[in-house]
Amino acid sequence: MNKVIAFFLCLTALISCDDGDLEIPAFDFEEEVHYCDTENNEYTLFRMGIAEAIIVTLPTSAIQNKVTIEPKTVSITESNVVYRTFNEEISTAYFCGNVPPTAPQILSNWIGISGGSNNILIETIEELDASNNITGYRHFISFQNLKVEQGGKHIAFEETEFGEIVTTI
Repeated sequence: MNKVIAFFLCLTALISCDDGDLEIPAFDFEEEVHYCDTENNEYTLFRMGIAEAIIVTLPTSAIQNKVTIEPKTVSITESNVVYRTFNEEISTAYFCGNVPPTAPQILSNWIGISGGSNNILIETIEELDASNNITGYRHFISFQNLKVEQGGKHIAFEETEFGEIVTTI
């Protein structure tokens, strides 16, 4: 009798276990940072994977054509850092069009969490040609204490590189 009760207790424990449907984002992006200017005095920067993207929206004042001595700091908020997964492959047209497309569909939408030291850091250097003439500026963008959340789940990174863009003059 004790063996039967033990068997049913073990069976009940196995059946009732829940893995929490833990989905760990891939964060497998291509190297290139794409960007487009918007009509709202903002830059939309993004790195894409096959069906995922991390999107950063910055005011045009954050990406200036001048060398920085100290990194420019922009606080992370729920509106300027977003990680999304999609139901199919995406292209740059998804982000730079005037009208948001209806496809692909967004499967998950992780938003940035603001906080004391949750920042986007931007360092800028001159981009020179072979004759040492300034042709533009290279902007290195990284995250300090990046935290994103969706439905009570959180993902955090202490320091991580986002990438770089070059603006011409």
